[in-house]
Amino acid sequence: MTEAQMKKEIMYHVSVAPFKKMLENKVISSGDYSKIDTILRQKYCPIFVECIVPE
Repeated sequence: MTEAQMKKEIMYHVSVAPFKKMLENKVISSGDYSKIDTILRQKYCPIFVECIVPE
């Protein structure tokens, strides 16, 4: 894993963490979380989470 890949992986997980908490606390819906997660996967394309490439 390159340094750039590691940085993307970390940034994805750091970015998604508050939204996971918001979902757990029912502040946002699962649909909202799914949309946010899709955006973050497209932005960071993490290695350990399926990358979503925009069409």
